[in-house]
Parts: sequence; structure tokens; C-alpha cells
Amino acid sequence: MSAHRLIVEEILDYTPRMRRVIFHGEGVRSYATDGPAVPNIKIYFPRPGQDLDFPERDAATGRWAFVGDQRSRVRTYTVRWLDADASRMAIDFVRHGDEGLASAWVERISQGSQLGAFGGGGRVLKPGGTALMLGDETALPAISDTLEHMPDDQTGEVFIEVADAQEIHELNAPAGVRITWLSRAGAPAGTTRHLITAMESYQLSNPEELNLWVSAESEVVRFARSWAAKAGIPKENRLIIGYWHRSLDEVSYAYDSDHDRVSDEMTYERPGHEEHAH
Repeated sequence: MSAHRLIVEEILDYTPRMRRVIFHGEGVRSYATDGPAVPNIKIYFPRPGQDLDFPERDAATGRWAFVGDQRSRVRTYTVRWLDADASRMAIDFVRHGDEGLASAWVERISQGSQLGAFGGGGRVLKPGGTALMLGDETALPAISDTLEHMPDDQTGEVFIEVADAQEIHELNAPAGVRITWLSRAGAPAGTTRHLITAMESYQLSNPEELNLWVSAESEVVRFARSWAAKAGIPKENRLIIGYWHRSLDEVSYAYDSDHDRVSDEMTYERPGHEEHAH
């Protein structure tokens, strides 16, 4: 896996809090051809006001030899779309001030700004059965991408929690998938029970036919795993991953509880990626 330099070509704010950054050039082309590139991408942020400082490789192991704060500047995002032939790629970011590394970068960028990328891949919701997806705005890019890859005859429901009504926008989904937007009406993220209530109220008739996907704040995903077990949803039909924690940054959350992952849940990957993963 190589390091790739992504250069900002265009910035599009499609809601007040969702910013799409489009990258273009040789770095996108090389990233797209260097093994699995979607749905997730490991991106590497520069220090504020400085150029990218890619880590060196350990000659003995071939692994990246992170030094100082380099490891803490790696984040996982969803590739919103990738056009390998045109060497263009989009990543969506939630805008929530500039108090953190990623937030500050996305607020201050302009055409020509740069990010690093190390690699991609990852599990996705498997098609078929009845789909049930729940997430907040941090999960919105992954939900949108999943909906666009569903078969035309897919059925299911999607619940998306957002800050307020201004964040609601049209998504491309099969006709048989119902989307429900849950507004916090300005309440801070991670302080409501909207997604938990949606699970508690969900009418589950055949748990063995349900494919469940949940990504949100840690409290929501921990509830989801407990709820799914009590409801009888098989582990191989669940993909439940915490995207963030109210009191931890992403690196600390990863070290503390590995984003609330478990090892024996759904392992479905986009066709063509399995040989790379194994």
C-alpha cells in the first residue's frame, strides 16, 4: 500500500453542515489502482499551516513508521464517489467548527489544498433480505453510498439523524426503501435518543431475513448490538460500527474500544475486493 497525494479541485456545500470535497489528479489515479479503494479511505491530514509530511516505511516490515503525532493524523472516511478514468474522487465531511484537526482542515481549505491517502476497502451492508440502516450525519456518506449500490428490488428502512430540517435532502434509493429523517432541532449531536427510539419502535417480523447496519455515536451502536441480540438478528446479518464517541477523539476511541466493533459480524465486501482482504 502506497501513500497518495490528493489535491483539492472543487468544494461544494450541499447542506449547511455537509461539505463535499472533490479531488483530482495523479494522486487519485494512483489511489484508485492501488488495491481496494472503496467504500472507506484512510486519509492523512497535514499539520495546520504545513505541507504534508508522509511517514517513512520501515525497511524490515514494510509498514509505515509513524513518528511524533503522525499516527494521530490518520482518519477513516467514506469515498462518496470515485471516477478512476477521470482521476476524480469526492469525500463528504461534516462541518462542525474548527476545533479539531479534520474540522479545521475542511473549514480552511481552498482549491489546491492537499491531503494524504494510504488505502481503502472495508465491509458494507450485504444486499437482499430486508435492509435496516440507522446513522447520524457522520454516517450519511456511507448510507448514501450504500443506497446507490442496492439492487433495484431492495426493500427496507433507513433512519438518519441530522441537526435540523436544513440538513434534509434527496437521496437516491430503491423504491422499496423508505427513508425517515430525524431532526435534533438544534440539540447537540449525541444528546438525543432518536435512533435508539427508532430501533425500539421498529416492527420486526422476521429477524433472520433482516440485514442491519448501524453507525453513529458509541452509545447508539452499543444499544444497537444489545437490541439486535435480543431481537434474534443473526450476527452474520449485522454490521454495527461506532463512528465517534462524545468524550474521545477518533484515535483514542480506536485504542479504547476499537470503535465498538466485534469480530464475528457481517463480513460482506464489495464484489472484487475479497481477494485483497484475505
